[in-house]
Amino acid sequence: MILSRVIRPFACVLAACVGAAPAAVLAEDGVALGPGLEIAPYGQFHFAYQGFDDGQVVTENIVDITNANSRFGFYLRNPDREDGLSFHFETGLGFRPSQKTSQTNTPDFWNWQRTDLRKVQLIWSGRFGTLKLGQGSMTSDGAAESDLGKTVIVAKSTIPEANGAYILRNSAGALTGITIGQTFNNFDGGRQGRIRYDTADFAGFSLGLAYGREILKSGVDDDYYDIALRYGRAFDRVTVAGAVSMAYVETPSFDERTLLGSVAVLDRPTGLNAALAAGREYLTGASYGYLKAGWNTRVIEAGTTKLVFEGFRGRDYGSAGAQSAMWGLGVIQEIDALSTEIYVGYRAFSYSDATPVTYQDADAVQIGARFRF
Repeated sequence: MILSRVIRPFACVLAACVGAAPAAVLAEDGVALGPGLEIAPYGQFHFAYQGFDDGQVVTENIVDITNANSRFGFYLRNPDREDGLSFHFETGLGFRPSQKTSQTNTPDFWNWQRTDLRKVQLIWSGRFGTLKLGQGSMTSDGAAESDLGKTVIVAKSTIPEANGAYILRNSAGALTGITIGQTFNNFDGGRQGRIRYDTADFAGFSLGLAYGREILKSGVDDDYYDIALRYGRAFDRVTVAGAVSMAYVETPSFDERTLLGSVAVLDRPTGLNAALAAGREYLTGASYGYLKAGWNTRVIEAGTTKLVFEGFRGRDYGSAGAQSAMWGLGVIQEIDALSTEIYVGYRAFSYSDATPVTYQDADAVQIGARFRF
């Protein structure tokens, strides 16, 4: 089992994140630059040992987990008011991404590129809502990822972010052309250069619209349109959050339409939480359902302990009649004094289709630490 190989890397990962922590701490409330202007920086370092057993070979690496990658950002804003104009910048730090690591590809440990830019945008907020212009999230980004248990570093419906480039093997032991990312996609939206408008909240509801173009990659002439309805509200003891989105991509050769959504619930007194997500891609007919259930409790004084289970079932990925299945477990321990989370996660994958090929089951282990500032 791959689990027997992961004890020693855990200490290295924790030392890499926590050891850098004291030098990285920045002012939490922002730094004044002048009358009516402050800069509010933030960020995180997130490294993990990742082991992937494809049934034949175990591939091991230290990676930056794309679920919640290492990043730095800041806001330029007026600290005396919540509305008006602000500027937001955020970039990934360019460390080896888990999303691109596989049996046949080990990216350089550091290689920052302009595609690591996450947000470069102007934001105007007022009584009628928020307008955003520049590189940033489309309204469908996160629509399949509602999460009140705060366990996305180890359990998230966007499975390709952690394991997407790994290749399945057939029964003869040969690598096929089928990857985890192709068979476990949740169709969640991404980030483009876009104009986006979100209405103000009304009884917990808000509506968002966006149009975007790819501005960080050359040779991409796609047009992106989406709309999303979001909801979030805290009741006497239960908090509920959810989203549903329709996204449309117009390319020079075909059009793609996806429908996706998710809902999450948290019982605050007990820490019990759950999330459901589902989606469909109309061009291929692929669809899925995702479940996550967890319990946040305090076992030790250092911080909250989070236990989480996740499961994914997909149909028609790759070809009609295909079946995808994944289940996973995770444990996260917060260390409040260090603004750090340490965790262990495990996932098991299986896939079958209507071809004569039989695919071997695969499993993955992730042991990491995230430090936030």
